[in-house]
Amino acid sequence: MEEKNIIFTLSGIRGLVNKDLNFNTVKRIAIAYGLWFKGEEKKIIIGRDTRPSGTYIEQAIMEGLISSGFKIVNLGICPTPVIIHTKNKLNIPGGIIITGSHNPQEWNGLKLLSAKTFLDNNDLEIISNHLKNIDLNSYKIDLPELENKVENLNPIPNYIQDLFNYIDYRDVKSHNNLRVVIDTGAGAGKFVTPKVLSELGCKIKLLNDELHVNKDFPREIEPIKRNLTDLIMEVWQGKYDIGFAHDSDADRLAIVGENGVCYPEDIGLALITEYYLKNQEYTNKEICFVTNLASSLRFEAIAEKYNAHVIRTPVGERFLTLEMDKLILNSPKNQLVFGGEGSCGGFMFPNFNNTRDGIFAAAKIVEMLVKTGEKVSKLVAELPKYYSHRIKINIKNVDTELIIKKLKAELKDEGENVEQINNDLRFGQGKDWFVLIHPSNTEPVIRIISEAKRESLARVYCEATAELVKLVIS
Repeated sequence: MEEKNIIFTLSGIRGLVNKDLNFNTVKRIAIAYGLWFKGEEKKIIIGRDTRPSGTYIEQAIMEGLISSGFKIVNLGICPTPVIIHTKNKLNIPGGIIITGSHNPQEWNGLKLLSAKTFLDNNDLEIISNHLKNIDLNSYKIDLPELENKVENLNPIPNYIQDLFNYIDYRDVKSHNNLRVVIDTGAGAGKFVTPKVLSELGCKIKLLNDELHVNKDFPREIEPIKRNLTDLIMEVWQGKYDIGFAHDSDADRLAIVGENGVCYPEDIGLALITEYYLKNQEYTNKEICFVTNLASSLRFEAIAEKYNAHVIRTPVGERFLTLEMDKLILNSPKNQLVFGGEGSCGGFMFPNFNNTRDGIFAAAKIVEMLVKTGEKVSKLVAELPKYYSHRIKINIKNVDTELIIKKLKAELKDEGENVEQINNDLRFGQGKDWFVLIHPSNTEPVIRIISEAKRESLARVYCEATAELVKLVIS
């Protein structure tokens, strides 16, 4: 089967462009999604990032969906947070987002949405099983039918208008003198983030905003330090107040301070969390901050200052979304629920958008800088101090569940108090340190993530655990 190398994960379906993820395979996935779909209204929203391969994947998706009896709202090139915000606002029961997210350009993928959030493993298994029995000759359509069943929509103006309802817009705009560099990486965020920050009064400089002539991205897509040299140098040499960078679909956000420091991924979320909690300190609201197992211990330290609760979920955005929905459904009126995944910088504020939103995160950080009048470096220096270390171990043809089972037994034999959630193992000591063993949802790797109050300890814990993982695998 052509689909044998397609990766099905909670973060979506991923594959190599024009190899595993070719036109016919994508069309079959769209048909399989239609066979899985149980909603009464056969209507789906779609959108894509700026990867050139998104053009033919979009066509394959539309053909597959329409031949299965669906109507489509097509947002074209559009950031993932904007697509999900629009889907929720228009109450559209399903969605397919065409994006490789932070993965390299040779990859692309599909994020599959139910009425509430991303599909779970059972849903994906059903779709995978349907693929084996789909005969494309039974799903043909005429071009006029394709045109009549697709509604093209530009959701960006409405998204921006709604976003400003959750920013102190007038005060920020009237006092904003920030000089900001935005490295869009030529991703879909280029059509939204500069507009949002300019409208808030920022003086903007864009970097890496266009694909090269050969359609290659101007930098590696994942917004991490080693890929953001241009942004770091521009902010530092140009004496800008802050720099922001996205991945290709803008659910992630990286931050470079005025001192040229590219901060770890969770710092942006920590800054926003501290800012929100400080502003809610005297409101008598019950505050719940939702994050995952891999996020920093500094969130517990921040929450403790303001008597807030931290709830941790398995790694994966859908788990945060479901937990937030449950809290809001069962919450008293004086409860505030928000959170995010520290590993990506995307902020989740369900009153506005119950998904990781790198655009909204950038806007909140601008609001924070304007309202406090402080430099990024000073605000970061005031956060609780933790140091993290990460190691990635490539795996191939490995029974991940068996590896995790053996690792858990080994760690328990060594006296560690190990917590297992799904396939993740986490152990440590309170707010002092932790190690997470996390088989990736998006790549054939196992990630070792450690954190401690001393940098040397974080490194030691991480490296020792990595050696144990390699030993068990071998």
